[in-house]
Amino acid sequence: MQFISIFTWEPGKTGEVREARAAEKIPDGVRVINEWVDLVGNTVFRLIETDDPAALLMISSPWGDLGYKEVHPVMEAKEALKLLKG
Repeated sequence: MQFISIFTWEPGKTGEVREARAAEKIPDGVRVINEWVDLVGNTVFRLIETDDPAALLMISSPWGDLGYKEVHPVMEAKEALKLLKG
């Protein structure tokens, strides 16, 4: 299953976020599909794929002291439309 992870931090913590990101270890069972950085703010968007709830928890939990993180299950719109049409 795919998830979009949105992480936002306070401007004064940019250095700490950079250090944490450089040291980050992606857990087994998680594939990072892509990652985007908001060019005018302090937000990173990451599309990940995993079927392992423990791995999702491991990649979603860190950094809580540096900012705010949201994780949402997602799928491509065309796939969702096919499912909704039944």
